[in-house]
Formats: sequence, C-alpha cells, structure tokens
Amino acid sequence: MDIAALSIINSQTEVQNTASVLILKKAMETAETNNISLINDLLPPSPTLGAKVDIKV
Repeated sequence: MDIAALSIINSQTEVQNTASVLILKKAMETAETNNISLINDLLPPSPTLGAKVDIKV
C-alpha cells in the first residue's frame, strides 16, 4: 500500500470514529432526558397527596 492510500484510510477511520462518538453522545443525552422525565413522573404531585385515606366500613 502506498502512502496516499494509507492517508485516505486513516482519514476515513477518523471520520468514522468522530461520527461514532457524536452518535454515542446523542444517545447518552437522549437517555439522560428520558431518565429525568421518568424521575419527574415518579415524584408525587403534592406532598400531602395520599397522606390520609378515608375508609368507610
């Protein structure tokens, strides 16, 4: 293989690595957003909600 071919392969590898990192970062950001949303959904809407239960027998 000549130097030009090695240079092209190296450049393509760098582009692929950069794209992979960017895709992984986007996936991590999406997962973080989803996790924050899930945690917020699990929090009670009011601190007093469910503190007292009316029961009739």
